[in-house]
Amino acid sequence: MMKKFYSILLALACAMSVSARVIYLVPNDWRSDGAALFVHSWGGGSDIAGKMTKVSNNLYQYEIGSNTSCLFVRQSPDLGNAINWEQKWNQTADLAIPADKNCYTITGWGSNDGTWSTQGTVTPPTPDPNAAYYVTGTAELVGADIAWSETAIKMTKNADNTFSHTFKDLAAGVVYRMKITNGTWDQNWGFAAVQTVPTGVVEDADGNVVFELAAKGNVDVSFNGVSITLKGNFTEEDPIKPIHGSSVPSECEDVMLQAFYYDSYRDGAPGDVLINGTQLGNTKWVTLLNQSGEIGSYFDLVWLPPSGKSEGGTGYHQTQYSNQNSDWGKQKDLLEFINRMHAANTKVVADIVINHAGGKSWCEFFPQNFGEYGTFEPDASWIAQSDEVNSNPEAGDCKGKATGPEDGGYNMQDNYASARDWAHADPRVQEMMKAYLKWMKDVIGFDGWRYDYAQGFKGKYIDMYNNAAANYFSVVEFWNGDMNNIKSYLNDVNWNTLAFDFSTKYSAIQGIADGDYTKCKGSGLLGAGLSKFAVTFVDSHDTYFGCQGGRDNNDEIGGCGKSMEDYNKDRVLGANAFILSMPGVPCVFYPHWAKYKDAIGKMVLARKAAGVHSESQVSDEAGNGFYKATITGHHGSVRLLLGPNSGFNNIPQGYKLAYKGGNFAMYYTSTQAEVPVLSITPSTIYKTASYEVEMTAVALTGKPVIYYTTDGSDPKTSTTKKTYTSTFTINGTITVKAYAELNGSSSAVQEATYTYQEPQQTPLTVKFLPPSTWETVYLYAWDGANLGAWPGMEWTKKDSEGWLYHVFTGDVRETSIIFSNGAGEQSNDILLDQDACYEWDGTQEKLSENCSLSNIPFQLIINPESKVYKTETLSISMTTIGSGDDATIYYTLDNSNPIESSTAKTYTAPVTIKGNVTLKAYAESDGKQTEVQTHVYTYETPQATPLTIAFLKPADWAKVHLYAWNDGGATLYNGGWPGGELTKTNAQGLYYFTFDAAVKEVNFIFNDGASTQTADLWTDEDVCYGWEAGKAVLINCMGTDVEDVVIDTPVLDVTKPMYNVLGQQVGTTYRGIVIQNGCKYIKQ
Repeated sequence: MMKKFYSILLALACAMSVSARVIYLVPNDWRSDGAALFVHSWGGGSDIAGKMTKVSNNLYQYEIGSNTSCLFVRQSPDLGNAINWEQKWNQTADLAIPADKNCYTITGWGSNDGTWSTQGTVTPPTPDPNAAYYVTGTAELVGADIAWSETAIKMTKNADNTFSHTFKDLAAGVVYRMKITNGTWDQNWGFAAVQTVPTGVVEDADGNVVFELAAKGNVDVSFNGVSITLKGNFTEEDPIKPIHGSSVPSECEDVMLQAFYYDSYRDGAPGDVLINGTQLGNTKWVTLLNQSGEIGSYFDLVWLPPSGKSEGGTGYHQTQYSNQNSDWGKQKDLLEFINRMHAANTKVVADIVINHAGGKSWCEFFPQNFGEYGTFEPDASWIAQSDEVNSNPEAGDCKGKATGPEDGGYNMQDNYASARDWAHADPRVQEMMKAYLKWMKDVIGFDGWRYDYAQGFKGKYIDMYNNAAANYFSVVEFWNGDMNNIKSYLNDVNWNTLAFDFSTKYSAIQGIADGDYTKCKGSGLLGAGLSKFAVTFVDSHDTYFGCQGGRDNNDEIGGCGKSMEDYNKDRVLGANAFILSMPGVPCVFYPHWAKYKDAIGKMVLARKAAGVHSESQVSDEAGNGFYKATITGHHGSVRLLLGPNSGFNNIPQGYKLAYKGGNFAMYYTSTQAEVPVLSITPSTIYKTASYEVEMTAVALTGKPVIYYTTDGSDPKTSTTKKTYTSTFTINGTITVKAYAELNGSSSAVQEATYTYQEPQQTPLTVKFLPPSTWETVYLYAWDGANLGAWPGMEWTKKDSEGWLYHVFTGDVRETSIIFSNGAGEQSNDILLDQDACYEWDGTQEKLSENCSLSNIPFQLIINPESKVYKTETLSISMTTIGSGDDATIYYTLDNSNPIESSTAKTYTAPVTIKGNVTLKAYAESDGKQTEVQTHVYTYETPQATPLTIAFLKPADWAKVHLYAWNDGGATLYNGGWPGGELTKTNAQGLYYFTFDAAVKEVNFIFNDGASTQTADLWTDEDVCYGWEAGKAVLINCMGTDVEDVVIDTPVLDVTKPMYNVLGQQVGTTYRGIVIQNGCKYIKQ
């Protein structure tokens, strides 16, 4: 593990020239990233400026005549030998040069961070005779148990008060890193302190001394309190090598799909437009799962949105990277989608948001647990000092707590205003990000990254993280339309990533939209010969409908919110034809793919048939008001014709048509016979009664036929093979083998086994051993069970060994759960589909093998418990836990005691009741007997009139919206989020909405159309809500006409019987909606 620490300023000798004046600069950290250093001087009759000459490792000079003022500039070495005032990285303030001083030392990143040195030769320092110094470094150098300890190896004090240490018999071929400390990290000396740098000794991103030996031998380290001297047989090659080859594939034939758009985690997002009479819809994991076969048939890379826990929505304010449950769906569905993509030989790209993060508050953050790769508990000291938390009054007690070092973003965009900025110069942050990416690749299964907001921190960290994770692919969002700026950034990343080619977006793509096809020639990174590093695109989640939903981007092709209009078809498809013909890695945008699947699919297959790749040569470019080009691939070539005057209707000799639009065409050649691409639902374990298998085969010149078997035989020779026509259903454990055929060419046989696993038949049981610091424990459940509003029910039941336990009654065979203390600490989202035990490992839950699921007290479970019901009949099931298979249940339905009553019956199957019934029941097993339970089931005539719900608008709400749904969100009653605005009010000012008569129950949320909303609510009868202390509260308007509501707030009496919304009697510890005397309350 490497550590980076603030540089200790070096005292250097700065000599004064007798004739013309020479100015000196000690740049310290300004030397990072290979920076070029300049001085601009004036005040002596003429302006003199130029690139400074390196005198030694940390000393630069320049002759300035008799000038009396100057400033210093730091910029990219790629910008030439003159100051580039527009693209410089840093500059000092205007400095008056003291008459008796001539050497300026940089002490920080601010414009006034520096000091002047006295003229003449600085007297060499006298080492402190009482000091002690230590050599620290990597495990290979100082030993694994003391690696990077500030007191790793104490140096020997010599007679002249200098210090030394000899590393003996160091192995060759190993990269060693080291620094010297004074015993703490408040003073340390690294590469900047090396007096004369030997060949082969270099500096890494953390300021360490880095070297490698040409042969086994010794390395002598000397230190005089200021400077370091090194002696050894160092290799002449740069010892800093990438850990893996590169995150930039060579001659890459991949085509990428961006499989989401802004807010497409839900229906009704901006951009959720009608396509041929059908809504575009959401792109949650479960939605993409249904398209996985088709996606895998066409695309080699799929870019997914941020997948971790976030502050909500699209996910660009991540809060817990190690929790892969989000608004996009559950981790299990994400893993299933990745598995299906890998089965189709398609790689998956994660959206990595590591410039900034959300948290529990402005300065409190969730722990990150990456298993074997490490656990991290970041705090405000991991946040860059320039973050708003240090200056924004809204930060409250967090103000001023960010103390992390700056990491040097670009174009003044390193400070992301809406979330906290990680300090990537901090070694702790670096180690966390490395662990995160390794975990995402090795555990979750991602193959590469799209780095969000990469301009926010130095590119060298992208290189560091890619090398650590050894990922297949990397692309950065460096939002800059100037190709030279993108090129400079790629150089900072050591050319170890691709970049979204905004320079091509703003030239060629915009030119196609405007009908100015001449902009296609030599555009962006493609025209600069850097197509290997370019990801080309037409639109993205940022540009699509970018002027809506509170955003202010207007770069969408055809105009904001207009790209999907039919009149823009040739613009959209012409632009897609451009990126799919040209070198680079093309990225197709999901809405374009969804609307124009046939056209874009043909162009994708034509590119693949020709073998066009990221470094393909472009020739025969021509055009004046149009554009023509030939692009050569591995197996053929593509001919692109754009514009009405391009001759797009004329098929070039020897070419075949891929696709022709209204003013463009794409043609191709190929030396390879076309083989259909087959995709089949990959092997899996399923617990449902049946499972659907989907197969897809695509080809450019026709529709392939798919043949398959379900008996394990080879479909190419078997007499039992079938022809695939549509998705088919299987039961039990089945092996499917299939191949696709077209014009005599066939794909290889693919095989998948679908293993049926019988779901748990007994009630689900979960146990948890909380940390001793949790005074109260809550269990929250959703998507299966319901234990009340967040944080759920207070958890008190314990087994004989002290573990908390809960048994989910009824037909719950799968549910999501969270453990919490109700005060900020909580588990990840857990999917429970079988009995399980969990314990706390310091930062989050983990499965435990240290508890027994058999020591739960013997008890009777009745489902449902006491209930008011409105159906004609009600089915009641009973079972036992904490016993063997010999338990017997006895019950009565006439309010008599089943222990004594002659009417008692033995339970063998669910009991169906009608009307008002009192059930009493108990169980016996092996001499044990449960207490008699009593449950009252009250029949209530369902409301005959249509449901009406009403809301008393708070004074600070500008308007009221209603979002209402059923079927898990599949059925919407008032439009997509935030729902339609309510305009009808009664005489008392309540806004109300009446549903169709067919709606007998409904889930709903009242909101202000912006950021304030109620919790999820449910009703099966007329109901009215008010707003109190930031929460929805029921107000007594039931049984009255909504136009004549009289608002009255009765008081809940917790000493009297209370029922939940399902009619089940609840106790005093219950939290959520309760009913008493016909009124509903929110019980906190």
